[in-house]
Amino acid sequence: MSPPPTTTDLSTMTVGEAASYWLVKRDADSLSPEEQRDFEAWLAADPAHREAYERTQSMWDNFEQDADPAELRALRTAALAVAPAPGRWSRSAAAVLVCGMAAFAVFTLRSARHSHLDAPTTASIAPLTERYSTAPNERSTVTLSDGTVVTLNLRTTLDVAFTPAERSVRITQGQAFFEVAKNPHRPFVVAAADRRVTALGTQFDVRLDPDRVEVVLLEGKVSVDHTSLTMLERLDIRPSHVELKPGEKLVAALGEPVTVTHTNAQRVTSWHEGWVVFDNDTLGNAVAELNRYADHPISVPEESVQNLRLSGVFRVGQPDRFAAIIQELLPVKAVEGTHGETLLIRTAPDPSAAPQP
Repeated sequence: MSPPPTTTDLSTMTVGEAASYWLVKRDADSLSPEEQRDFEAWLAADPAHREAYERTQSMWDNFEQDADPAELRALRTAALAVAPAPGRWSRSAAAVLVCGMAAFAVFTLRSARHSHLDAPTTASIAPLTERYSTAPNERSTVTLSDGTVVTLNLRTTLDVAFTPAERSVRITQGQAFFEVAKNPHRPFVVAAADRRVTALGTQFDVRLDPDRVEVVLLEGKVSVDHTSLTMLERLDIRPSHVELKPGEKLVAALGEPVTVTHTNAQRVTSWHEGWVVFDNDTLGNAVAELNRYADHPISVPEESVQNLRLSGVFRVGQPDRFAAIIQELLPVKAVEGTHGETLLIRTAPDPSAAPQP
């Protein structure tokens, strides 16, 4: 294994780089007695050293809580194996840490457990004080202590922690609509996967799926940032920062560039009032959206029927009523399947189908 950097090497590092170096060494239990004394001397030399180390340790702890032990061992080994080019060991080790943490987050996202990139640090999310959640077929509206009204869609979990300086909420799954109480001296921050949405007083929607985060702004102004700003800045990587305007939608999907598009925000967020609105959508997409709220989902087995277009406003949680209405709007009929499910099938020949010989 390559030898550790000398004191001279440490003196060329930034505080954040040195903190990353000591974290890797101590976490792997590879400090010699002399290095332990050097570490303690480094901590005592400046209060900023201890603060940087504790911040880096907190970031690592967030991952260590859920990570597979084999993944953690591999991450430690990779960071310790980085060659100590003068003045650069810690920067490279920090890069290994960030890449490893991102890889771990992608793993947990694909397992539909947590986020798809770096987890928020304790600097961005305060210790948890309240938790709100909804069942698979339940929506709920809560008023937070500051007067903010939050509507939780089905299968949603929120962790809320308010401090004098910041109002923090973390979405760990699902979707929520926020009507934020105005307070210019106390930002309202929502963390979802690797995104941090900041607002002062506004209305916006955040949806967290296994492979993407979606933010829709109905009113006011919000900024959306990457959560791991501190470590990225140490590596001289410029983090993404987007400011949304009313009627804009941000999508951060796994493995794809962040996109911002114009949308009908009123229509997209109508679910919090118990409605879904379709505007020339395919029947397949409409049924998929309505099935999110249904105990007994509808099935559309034929592709040609899935591609039929419809527009309209429908109440969520009423699949039978939707099936009855859709038979009046499109050439389909609702029948019972072999397992008791509702099927939508075509009542007239598909005009696009090839004629039979």
